[in-house]
Amino acid sequence: MLKRKQYTEKLEQLIDTETIKVLTGVRRCGKTYILKSIEKTLKEKQIPPKNIIYISFESFEYNSIKNYIDLGNHIKKITEEIEGKIYFLFDEIQNINQWEKIINALRVDYHCDIYITGSNSNMLSGELATLLAGRYIQYQIYPFSYNEILEYHKEILHEEITPTKEIEIFNKYMEYGGFPEILKYPEELKQKYLDSLYNTIILKDIVKRNEIRDYDFLERLLSYIINNIGGLFSARKISKYFKHENRKISLDKILRYISYIIDANIIMKSKRENMKGKQILTINEKYYLVDVGLYNNLIPKQYRNIGSILENIIYVELIRRGYKITIGKQDNLEVDFICRNLEKTIYIQVSWSIVDQTTQEREIKPLLNIKDNNPKYILSMDTFNFSRDNITHINVIDFLKNETI
Repeated sequence: MLKRKQYTEKLEQLIDTETIKVLTGVRRCGKTYILKSIEKTLKEKQIPPKNIIYISFESFEYNSIKNYIDLGNHIKKITEEIEGKIYFLFDEIQNINQWEKIINALRVDYHCDIYITGSNSNMLSGELATLLAGRYIQYQIYPFSYNEILEYHKEILHEEITPTKEIEIFNKYMEYGGFPEILKYPEELKQKYLDSLYNTIILKDIVKRNEIRDYDFLERLLSYIINNIGGLFSARKISKYFKHENRKISLDKILRYISYIIDANIIMKSKRENMKGKQILTINEKYYLVDVGLYNNLIPKQYRNIGSILENIIYVELIRRGYKITIGKQDNLEVDFICRNLEKTIYIQVSWSIVDQTTQEREIKPLLNIKDNNPKYILSMDTFNFSRDNITHINVIDFLKNETI
């Protein structure tokens, strides 16, 4: 597998610091592999193996550990004869009830270095945030980027990436997404893997964790969101949809279930911004999937919206690059992505193709209306350069490979 240097190099710089290292991300995105990489690095630094305590709470071996007291007793027992600094690596720790208490206790009572992973984006809220305020650093882990998939084909499969081969790889990326394990499966089993993964996420990370009783509603809500990915949402709009389906669902229940889905790292929410007053709007946000493989797993090929798939890929790539993103509203016009980081603001429109003049004018008009001098981009699958009026056109594949933007 790949080293995933964008994560491992940052973590390696924090080895032997008091900071608690927290890796969060959707199930099977590669958190365990990164944690194992840190374990390997520690051994290469001549840390005695007995001083490295690696526990996967998905393993049957630790099935008897249910809460922080059980875990505390287990750690006390196995560390009694260990001398020197101890390195704790806990995988999927959110499975342990009140796990935050043992993490804080270890930090206080042991000379140690702590690394934890979890599939719940909300695991750092509430009591943990209070207990560990200023003492942890969180890294959000994502499935493979397009660049990582290219690297996998070059470094692991030792393939020559010709232009034709690259188009083939990109098409498969659009079809199956970037979950690392998907690359190991033959074509005929990739869909089954995604189906199994989707069901596991629903059952373990949503239903079981939140003690959900209305499983039918959860499935239908997820199906609705995924079918309309990249579209405008509001709880009231969803409520009306279910009312047409002869189901009366309260706004509170809809918002609660959406929060459960977000916590499982399946979807990400992007708010809209009034570009005139630079105010964040409180209704009609958009949702994007953490990986397009989940979209294609549920939507039959003949009903898929390739424009939405492309927009979703770009959104996740921008998030991966560290941008905070809002959707720009200009009266009746929309800018797909307003992207901000500490250094700059950029504006991006995404379209499958802008060869058609009407489409090109529609996509470019919102960018032309922006009066500041920040960079403006339009991304499409076209290979011809349609840059004009200080708006830079970039081919989507070129954009995904150029991480300097």
